[in-house]
Amino acid sequence: MKFYDKYPPLKEKGFLAQMLTNTVFSTMSLENQQVSKAKVEEIVLSLLKEQELKGSQFFTNQIR
Repeated sequence: MKFYDKYPPLKEKGFLAQMLTNTVFSTMSLENQQVSKAKVEEIVLSLLKEQELKGSQFFTNQIR
């Protein structure tokens, strides 16, 4: 079974962006690093966009 077959929601850009944002923000908060959630979301979205431009297109739903 392939990774995306096992976890199909990860193919959705909105879900993946939200999951990554929450994970990074939570980890940084636990390490007492004060970064706003909006800034983390901005960085996550820019990295996902960069990967799309490089041809790493793996999203089925382009919501965001």
